[in-house]
Parts: sequence; C-alpha cells; structure tokens
Amino acid sequence: MTSVETAAKTLEQLEAELEVAFREGDLGEAALLAWESTARFSEKSAVARIYIKKILRDPYVANLRLEDFQKNAKALREDEELEELARLSALGLLRFPAQRYLSLSLLEAAEQLGKKEWMQPVIEPLGQPEDDDVVLLNVVASLANVLGHYEHAQQLFEKLLLQEPENETVIQNYSATLTGLEQYKGAIDLLENHLPRATKPREYVHRLLPLYRLAGFEAEDELDQLDKRLFAGCQTPEAARVHADLRLFLQDTPGVIFGLEQLLSHEWNPEAAFDLAEAELVSGDLTAGLKRYGVRFEAFPKLEWYTSRERKYAGQPLNDEWLFIWGEQGIGDEVMFTMFLDALVPRAKNAVIALDQRLIPAFENRHPHWRFVDRLNLPEDLPTFDYACPMGDLMTLFLPDLLEQGQTFEQPMINPDTHRFEQISQLLANKAKPRIAISWRGGSDANGIIRSMELSDLMSGLPSETQVEIISLQYDEGQEQEVIAHGDRRVALSGLNNRFDLEGVFALIRCCDAVITIDNAVAHFAAALGVPVAVLVPAAQTQYRWKNQSIKELLFPSARLFVQRKPGDWPGAVEAAWRYALETPDAKPSRS
Repeated sequence: MTSVETAAKTLEQLEAELEVAFREGDLGEAALLAWESTARFSEKSAVARIYIKKILRDPYVANLRLEDFQKNAKALREDEELEELARLSALGLLRFPAQRYLSLSLLEAAEQLGKKEWMQPVIEPLGQPEDDDVVLLNVVASLANVLGHYEHAQQLFEKLLLQEPENETVIQNYSATLTGLEQYKGAIDLLENHLPRATKPREYVHRLLPLYRLAGFEAEDELDQLDKRLFAGCQTPEAARVHADLRLFLQDTPGVIFGLEQLLSHEWNPEAAFDLAEAELVSGDLTAGLKRYGVRFEAFPKLEWYTSRERKYAGQPLNDEWLFIWGEQGIGDEVMFTMFLDALVPRAKNAVIALDQRLIPAFENRHPHWRFVDRLNLPEDLPTFDYACPMGDLMTLFLPDLLEQGQTFEQPMINPDTHRFEQISQLLANKAKPRIAISWRGGSDANGIIRSMELSDLMSGLPSETQVEIISLQYDEGQEQEVIAHGDRRVALSGLNNRFDLEGVFALIRCCDAVITIDNAVAHFAAALGVPVAVLVPAAQTQYRWKNQSIKELLFPSARLFVQRKPGDWPGAVEAAWRYALETPDAKPSRS
C-alpha cells in the first residue's frame, strides 16, 4: 500500500455519515458509504439498502450509462483524483455490481487511500482469476500482501513473472512480498535488476532505501556503487535518467544536472527538461533555469488550461491596457507565484487575476485595486484583454531583478479574515502550552510519496513527556481516523474542513506558535502568513524554492528547512524540527 492505513469505520458511523451525505445531496459520498455498508456488513445493512434504492431512483444517476462511468473513472485515475474515483466507482458498482473496470478502479483508490477494509469486498465478487488473467492475479496477490499472506502471494507473483517478466507493477508488488518474508536480499536484487528498464526509476530507488537498511547496508554507499556500476556513463537515455535520479537521492545537484543533460543529448524529453530547469535553479544558475522553466507546459500539458489569444506579457509597464494573469499548478505553487504580484503593482493598473477560489479573499485584501476571479469559473463580464500571462511567468520575469537588487516582500504576504481569526481565537482555550500545527503527507505520485511520512514518524521526534498542544492540518481523506487511531491525546483535529475552508485554516495557523510540515500546501500557507514553519524536506527532491537559499529567503523568510541527512531517513530532521518549533519565541514548552 502506498498510503497510510486508516481506521475502519463501524456500521453505525457509516450509517450516520450516509444520512448526512444524502440529506446534503452529495450522491457520490452517499453511494460510497452505502456501498461500504453493504459490502462489509451485508447481513446488517438494511439502512444502507434503503438509501441505495433512493440513490438509484435519482434521475441523474438512472440515466448514467456504464460507458459514462468508465470514461469518468479513467479520467479520474489519470488525474489521481482518488477520493472522487472512489465515489464514482462505488456509485457505478451500485448500478453495475461486480463490473470489472469499476471494481479495479475502486481497488486502486482503496490501496492509495489506505482503505484496507474495502479491498476484500471489492475483489470477492470478481471470482477466482484464471491463470492467464494477469490483472486479476496481480490484484489477488497484492491483497494477499496486504493481509500478510506472503507465501500465497509469492506463489501467485512467481506465476505472474513467468507470464510477464517486465511488468513493473508485478515486480514492485513482488518486492513487497519478499520483504514480508524477510528475504531482503532477494527483494533488493529484484528491484536493482529491473532498474535499468524502469519507466519510473525514482519509485524503484525509493523502495530500495528501506530494504538496504533492513539488510544492514548503508543506503548511500549502495546507491553510489549501483550508479557507478551501471549508470554513471549515461550511455543510453534510460541510463542517464536513472543516473540523475540516483544522484538526486544522494543530494548531488551537479550529478543530477549532468544526468539530465546527457538524457536530453540522447533524445528530447520535456519532463526531463523541466527537472533540469529546477536543478539549475537549485544550483544558482537562474539564467538557464528560468529560461528553461517555460517547458513546464509541454511537460505537463494540463497546466495550460488557458490558451492565450492576447499578446504575451513581458514585464513592461502598462497604461490603460488590460492584463490577464492566470493561476497554474497546485494551490501551494499558486501561493508562491502570487507573491510576485507585488512586483507587478507599479507596472499594471488594470489587471484581472484568475486564482483558485479558496485563495481569492486573502489576495484580494492585499491587492484591492485589481479584480480576482475563480479560475475554474470565469465570469462572462470580463474585459477585453490586451495581454495575458501565466502566473509562473511572473517569477521568470521578476525574480532576477528582485534578487539582484536585494528587494524583499512586505511580510506577511497574506492575513486571515479578521472575523474568522477572532472566532477561532475565542474557540481555542487560553494557551497554557505551546500550540503547534502539523501536516505530514502531500501527493500520491512518486514525488508525493517520497516527501510524505506517516503521522507516527512525525510524532516519533517529540518526547512523550513534552506538554504541547498539536493541531492536525492534514487535508486528505482519512486523516481524522488516522489521528484518532494514532492515540496521542496531544494531537487534536482542527474542527475545520482543512481542504476547502482555507480562511479558517489561515486563521488557525495564525493562532499557532509554529507549524511543522512536509513540503506541501501547508508549508506555503504558513510561510505566507509569516508564522514560523519547520519544513521537512527529503533528500530526493529538487525544490528550488527551498534549496536555493536566496529564493527561499525572498519568498519564505519565516521558514526553516530540515533536510534529510541521508536519503529516506527522517528521524534526525524530525527531531530537529520539533526542537525548533518548541523554541520559537511564543512557544513555552513545559515538561511533566
């Protein structure tokens, strides 16, 4: 499983949430809760069956075809919208029970979201797989892994590898089986042998790190020797890609740059070019990095949601012309890029800024002379624009001069809504001990997995006797159950919708002495609010915004970095982050 396992809900919890979801008209959530109730508690789920009849009578649901469900599920899988994928798949399975594609989609969501309790009920209706049914065999074998039935899983994976020896999903899952059997050397050999042909070598390397430690090896030495033995010559584009990834884990930025340059000398690869841009920015080569940064739209076409018909803005002063600035990338990046609006103020009088709707109130207050609109729902009454500019281009236009001239941004960059701040301040008890907000996970792709940790890993750096008030700002599904299951009474839920109620989140962060978080949106929020924030950064991540000291000090002066000393090794960084957070000026730790 690639995400932390969360505590399973009881039937009573499912039925209570189902009633609320249905009453609020959230059919997707209601369908998921109803499906789970009947799948896990088939003999006791009378309430859920009543709601299923109501859901299926809904005209919108009744008119959906199987093709509609499959098409939308495919799009959600590609976009890694796992929570929506689970809801859609469950709704589809209420209409089309045991439908294979929807079952596999829900299974994928279950694995990524850590919903172990969904997996067996999803698979059972599909029946026993035939010997040549590679997909279902892999699913059954993976479930055996999850349940700890490693001998059975080993038999299935060995059968699968005979049929598809290069199937990367099978290889990675089989390595987990061997790990469960404590055959660490076998798991290492399996991954290392397939690394030269891996389409996503970074995932393989990340899997190797704990195996090296379990086998008693020094991970850094093993990665370095592996690189020298097979990849350092960069003779092929594949070898160059692996070399760059290995050097990334070893925090060797010049080695990363060399590998990516060699890859691009073999063939054009826009994603590698974007990685090179970020590595160049880390190294301090702003000219090359910023010039190459524009390749992001070729590397990730979905970022370019607005096709400019207007002239491209190049940083010049504008008089009566209208400028359209459109947000791009994730919400954390949007916060970062929006900081450069300060440099635009003397240059453009008439501007419309399209942002994630959740950010509009904060930046509207800072720039009341401009109009801010929802990037996902552009109003019809917009003016005719003379120029347009993606938000990331503000950085490429203004960053060099800002750094050269030693300019700084007025801090904090954003302020919480006054009413929400007062409201949340009153709700929180008088602070008798340090109040720290935390977040520990972000993203389900390879980079997200590398930079994330489990709540227990984050809390392991805090001595059990330390008296401190901790508030979870984790925003993905299941974090509430995860906090409860962890069982540390010092950790409390925020009481907010951490994903969508950003005004509340901003106010709560401002009420804290410090924030400890991995590199996700919470890090950007805390830094923009000017609150001391300890940012935990993995070795295997470029992230120029943190690792280029000049850029970090310009954008995030209240942030302190805690980088892994060794690849995949969090404890030292986590312990140092807790010490820093508890020593910030307003934090007054006490010990029992």
